[in-house]
Amino acid sequence: MFRSYIYRIAIRYFFAKDTKTIVNRINGFALFMIVAASCVLLVVLSAFTGLKDFGLSYTSSFDPDLKIIPEKGNYFIINDEGLDKIKQLKFVIKASPVVEEKAVLSNELNSGAILLKGVNPDYHMSKVLDSLSLIGAFSPSKQNTLYIGADLATSLEVVMSEEFSLLATAAKKQSLSLFSFSPFNSIKLDIEGIYQISSDIERKYAFTSIETASELIGVGNDSYTSIEIISDGSVNKSKLKEQVDDFFDSSVEVLNKQDLNPALYKMLNTENLAVYLIFSLVALLSMFNLVGSLTIMMVEKRKDLRVLKALGGKESDFKNIFFFLGVFTSVFGALFGIFSGWIIILIQNNYSLIVVPGTSIPYPVTLTMFNVLIVFTTIFILGVLTSLWSTKGRVIS
Repeated sequence: MFRSYIYRIAIRYFFAKDTKTIVNRINGFALFMIVAASCVLLVVLSAFTGLKDFGLSYTSSFDPDLKIIPEKGNYFIINDEGLDKIKQLKFVIKASPVVEEKAVLSNELNSGAILLKGVNPDYHMSKVLDSLSLIGAFSPSKQNTLYIGADLATSLEVVMSEEFSLLATAAKKQSLSLFSFSPFNSIKLDIEGIYQISSDIERKYAFTSIETASELIGVGNDSYTSIEIISDGSVNKSKLKEQVDDFFDSSVEVLNKQDLNPALYKMLNTENLAVYLIFSLVALLSMFNLVGSLTIMMVEKRKDLRVLKALGGKESDFKNIFFFLGVFTSVFGALFGIFSGWIIILIQNNYSLIVVPGTSIPYPVTLTMFNVLIVFTTIFILGVLTSLWSTKGRVIS
């Protein structure tokens, strides 16, 4: 019961002002540095999260939530009944079968390699692709037509006219024939439209009808390279695999967005870790002010502690007083810093004070509970370690 005074004294030392101005200034500066470190760490992590989400919105805009692919080989077979069962799963918003293969588009002067995607009219990206049209329209219902990116269209010197077409060449799925010595198929495709989003995507993807792609590659009507799934977010890849395994004659694999872009996500996660470690070091440096503050307080309060010692207080109790004082300072500093960071993020999101260099796009900042917990936990742990180190010696002799 007597030991409860430890917490009361620690709280009193934190909130009450000392009679000496210099002590108050040192304590205030220590708290201010912890607040500043917490605020900066939260703002930087939120800015990186916002920039990450902003970048992924472009790079993975053509990626589905989940993608079913064959475990072995390039194609699997599934009939219309199996496709309908997948579409009827409660967590599936859209399921789009796709025939995708590398192909070369060429004319008399130029050529370029792309990923040719054969899709149905109800493809989950149909409305988005149509909204990206620079010229023409996205029409996967028309056979022997092509919808390509603006960057690729420029390099191939595409002309939107009835006389202009591109020759699409791709490897056959089966080329062992006594009457066909060429392992490739070629089809002339008319340009139905040109889309514009980003140069990387424009040079990578071209779209046609699923019938045209199947004919070019030489596969049957029920053969697909993948089924792209748009879900309601309540399912992961392992759960989806359990649900759809019975619909296929062969083994299949389910990929999520991270699996589709492993190098990109690995790079972003590494950069996020590097940013966190750098600014955690800044937070650690700010804790040196807490060391000075606790040291000054221990010297300043020796007279009070001698009175407590005469009343039966122990050396360990005195250490705990200043230990908890350091912890309280760290906790309140972290909370004030998080609140300050939230205000800064709110101002940026509402008034767009900072824009992405070279553009008029507001710098994206995303506040997440995960980042808030990371900041609070980091400051709390550093505060505990600093307080332990500061009070490891004798408080009074």
